[in-house]
Amino acid sequence: MEILSMPSGISLDIDIKETYRYLGYHFPGNIHEDPELKRIVTELTEKEKKIIAPRCAYEIYGLKTDESACYFYKNRPVPEETPILVIESRRLSAHIKECSKAILFAATIGPGADTIIRRYSGSSSLKPAVLQAIGAAAIEAYADEVTEQIKTAFPNIKMRFSPGYGDFSLEHQKDFFRLLELEKNLGMNLNNALLMTPTKSITAVIGILPDPKI
Repeated sequence: MEILSMPSGISLDIDIKETYRYLGYHFPGNIHEDPELKRIVTELTEKEKKIIAPRCAYEIYGLKTDESACYFYKNRPVPEETPILVIESRRLSAHIKECSKAILFAATIGPGADTIIRRYSGSSSLKPAVLQAIGAAAIEAYADEVTEQIKTAFPNIKMRFSPGYGDFSLEHQKDFFRLLELEKNLGMNLNNALLMTPTKSITAVIGILPDPKI
């Protein structure tokens, strides 16, 4: 299993346009937003960058699929007969049906993002919303960065596919926590409503396509 942390001194590149997108703004070209809002977004982005602590964990599994389910096996030359995980999801199966391996992936930017949102909640209605958007943009940016690192070893991978999308049940969050040991490895928790803390965390399946050169 791979467990990665953002190296100290490295600043995560949070795309301001993604922050605006999470706020509900959709600009066709350059951003032409209210100057005061831009000032707040810029100020809070810098504050959030100083307190987030991005980390991720992922593991590669053997994979088989049929029309309605995906079967994950311990990643050995010959997959075991009994899968370690079965995900019943037609959408996920269709997405990774050409893959022979898959990655279970989890990432978080840590509890700092939740702490700063709570800090501003009593004094402003705008700033907590902005911080929520910055956090959402930050976790996606970090996940994208790690995905690019994974591509150095596996150039042919599918886009991330997360629980809660389509018929991929949120109940499978429990499987990510069990197999990746997310409480121990990343300090993440899952409540009875299947919501994760820190809140700016994601889990996903990443399918690995066969190497066309082989």
